[in-house]
Amino acid sequence: MKYTRYDLKRGKDNKTFFTVIFLVLILAFVFGTIIFKLFIKSPISSNANTTDVTQISNSKDKSEPSNSMSNSQSTNFIAVQGGIYKSKENADAEKALLSQYGTPFAVTDGDKVRMFLGIYAEEQGERIIKSLTEQKVDNSKMLFSVNNKDLCDAEILEIINANVQILNKLAEKNVKAIQTEELKKWCSALKKVDKNSKNISVLNDIKEHVNKLPKELTKENVEENYIYIYGILKKLSS
Repeated sequence: MKYTRYDLKRGKDNKTFFTVIFLVLILAFVFGTIIFKLFIKSPISSNANTTDVTQISNSKDKSEPSNSMSNSQSTNFIAVQGGIYKSKENADAEKALLSQYGTPFAVTDGDKVRMFLGIYAEEQGERIIKSLTEQKVDNSKMLFSVNNKDLCDAEILEIINANVQILNKLAEKNVKAIQTEELKKWCSALKKVDKNSKNISVLNDIKEHVNKLPKELTKENVEENYIYIYGILKKLSS
């Protein structure tokens, strides 16, 4: 009588072989994904302390203002203030204190000096104030409410917001510089607005300011740019 012989040992070996191959493929996929995220998807330049502006902006369509600003009637920014001083020595002491938390800047107001930690989008500004208060650091806030009535206003707000985010990022200890090429390209690609818009002169001024920024912003550039943005916000909210 004929019978079929089964080699059980070979079957077991084949099962082990395919299991090993399957595990190797899974591990290869996992490590490949990790390497992709670390070295390919991240747009950070070869200098670990230099950040590209594209890492900061979240706008989906860089030729148009984002919905978060274009749909609201006004947008608020907060300048976190440390104090107001007549004495240069006191102002310098306050600046040294605030330097532990960011990159402060000073604005001359008559015969006094206002010392600020920074300018922030409203939500982040409130978080900064809360953190300073919890650490018993005296502070107050200056609120700038900017109208958003047309495309011109929306573009101004987007450019201000982009600049504020960059300056906030530069205040972080591990960030030494930020490339501005993408910011300039994005700014120049914004839609043309009505030449009769109320704030067209402000829009043209801030676009020119962005275009004149150095290729790389460092912490040394923070104070002068904060002062510029402060002046623009004061003009728009007055």
